[in-house]
Amino acid sequence: MRMETLPVETAVEWVTAWTGLSWPVSWETAFAIRDRLGWVADPEEARYFTTFLSRNGADGGMSTNESGMFNGIDFPLATTVIRGQKEPDTASVTWAAYESYVEALARLFDKPRTEVRRRGRDDEFRQAKWYLPNNSSFSLGARPGIMAVYVYSPEVTWADLEDQRLTEEYGENWEDFIE
Repeated sequence: MRMETLPVETAVEWVTAWTGLSWPVSWETAFAIRDRLGWVADPEEARYFTTFLSRNGADGGMSTNESGMFNGIDFPLATTVIRGQKEPDTASVTWAAYESYVEALARLFDKPRTEVRRRGRDDEFRQAKWYLPNNSSFSLGARPGIMAVYVYSPEVTWADLEDQRLTEEYGENWEDFIE
């Protein structure tokens, strides 16, 4: 199955629709942005939606916090190609698009924090993450055949930054030291 990726301009439009918001974000605002981008709400649960990249139903979703408020969103920047259906060029298509998106987003949001795991393997994972002035954050994550953006509320971003701080101070298993 051939992987289709968004043009860079469209990917940037989709990302920037979510990054400059004032938090907390109302469900009304979140649904309005979803609709403006042309994404179609799931008829049974409006938090889930389909983009034109979808091949099999909902391919994006909005998360809630413990109070039921909008807490973030994830959406694809490419069609998803599952194992066993990858073409010989799936990995190269994934990484070329990923690098183009990171470069374009870095021009807008500065250099991201990056991570690469299992480099060169079939299950290689790359992530670029940006921390924004409105205290939210977003990441672009990819594996061969899969690429998605995750936008995080200030609440989730704070927890991520705190986890990084504690990991740096106490090591990877810092949770083991908390009673």
